[in-house]
Amino acid sequence: MHFFISEERRGNKLILKEEEAKHFRVRRIGKNETFGVIYRGKKYLCKALKADKKEVVCEILEEVPVKIPEKEITLYQCVTVELKTMDLIVRQSTELGLYRLVPVISERSFRKLEAIIKRMKKWERIVREAIKQSGRAHPLIIEEPINLEDINAIHEENILLDNFTEGMRVKEINFSAKNFGVVVGPEGGFSKREGELLREKGFKSVLLEPYILRTETASIAILSVLINC
Repeated sequence: MHFFISEERRGNKLILKEEEAKHFRVRRIGKNETFGVIYRGKKYLCKALKADKKEVVCEILEEVPVKIPEKEITLYQCVTVELKTMDLIVRQSTELGLYRLVPVISERSFRKLEAIIKRMKKWERIVREAIKQSGRAHPLIIEEPINLEDINAIHEENILLDNFTEGMRVKEINFSAKNFGVVVGPEGGFSKREGELLREKGFKSVLLEPYILRTETASIAILSVLINC
């Protein structure tokens, strides 16, 4: 099913405007074809009553049940040296059901704050696209960048992915927790000081086996495990 995002409701009708109206035309939705519309955290099955270049008027046929992941996960992702790699992490973590993404500046990460903040506008667009592709109703929350030193172990289960330190295995994670914080390093990994600091704060080193993974692979791998176990 095709999904679109509405920002306006008029009684029993949802309105698609600007880019969403353009997206609707590109999809060539038939006159009697039904489609999904996401509006304020809810999903609706709709059909088009009127469609032109300015807007599409969608009649609500019924509300569609929304699936929400049982686990609330915050990913503290050290900003990758290649910013475009972050685009992939944003897209795939949105599809998986990540609750919150916090870009982190570390010793070996990309460190230009202004460039990161500027890139966040693109990440918002990527989240929007991923929501429509996956049928997710609630957007991924992307917070302002922080320094690694400012991360705190405030979650029920706090995890540090660190393949250079002997830590616990994935099967030892407390999967019964409902709230997780996961810290993933950049391409060059954490410095020794950073790893020690995070462990002192209460983060548990977790080892992904059997090989050393790229940062974008590690992020998606641990999210997949946590959400589905």
